[in-house]
Amino acid sequence: MSTDTGVAFLVDETAGEITRLREENRRLREDQRRLAMLVEVTNDWIWEVDTNGVYTFVSQRIRDFLGYEPEEALGKTPLDFMPPEEAARVGALLRPILAARAPFKDLENVNRHKDGRHVVLETSGVPLFDEAGTYCGYRGVDRDVTMRKLAESERARMQEEIIRAQESMLEELETPLLPVAEGVLVMPLIGSVDKRRAGRIVDALLAAVSSRAARFAIIDLTGLRAVDHAVLELLCEAVRGARLLGAEVLLTGVRAEVARKMVELDVGEMRTLSTLARGITFALGAQRRR
Repeated sequence: MSTDTGVAFLVDETAGEITRLREENRRLREDQRRLAMLVEVTNDWIWEVDTNGVYTFVSQRIRDFLGYEPEEALGKTPLDFMPPEEAARVGALLRPILAARAPFKDLENVNRHKDGRHVVLETSGVPLFDEAGTYCGYRGVDRDVTMRKLAESERARMQEEIIRAQESMLEELETPLLPVAEGVLVMPLIGSVDKRRAGRIVDALLAAVSSRAARFAIIDLTGLRAVDHAVLELLCEAVRGARLLGAEVLLTGVRAEVARKMVELDVGEMRTLSTLARGITFALGAQRRR
């Protein structure tokens, strides 16, 4: 090969390498441009930290999330934007993850906005390594979930209110009190009565006798399916309590099996009548005689 031919070959080869490098650089710049556009249009805040957890890159989205410019976050750590107690909690969660160089996902954390309000973020991150396999830090994203958390909190509050309202309705159904005339209350018991419900019956009855200054409280057992000794003892307690408040308790609709248990308990003098109608008639007649 002549000298001129060799030089021409080297020139062509060099020109080809330059063209290839230029094309590769063009593709890299295009990839960087696309990445930059993606970073700016995404709803997430993208960041990178070094091995000490210090921000080395922060996307513009931090301005929307926390009110800071990206330059204000550089040189700080994620924990610097959290209240002290939250920083301690999140730091304790992150230490073993970072020590293991493990990825993490949707770590919920509370941050302070520049205006002082709290912002709830979900943070995900993956470790970074260079070509030699050396650990370089983490890259990740933050997502603002403040509105979602507020909605969840409001939903939980409403559910709690519904539960309380339902419990209140159940208590009213378990201990119905009907004022049939001035000074006369009727409490019809339906279904089964356990010790818990019997306790509510006693409380509701005594409270109503006291607040309404009742002279007679009629407990109707017609719809009662079952009753045990503990329940009867509580009913006897209601009778004694009502007497102390100046009222007489009448038991109506007492079935044979309930009567036998009352005899076994030796509940003492307790006025009973066969039906609710007779109990009301008796109470109203006694009221008139007074």
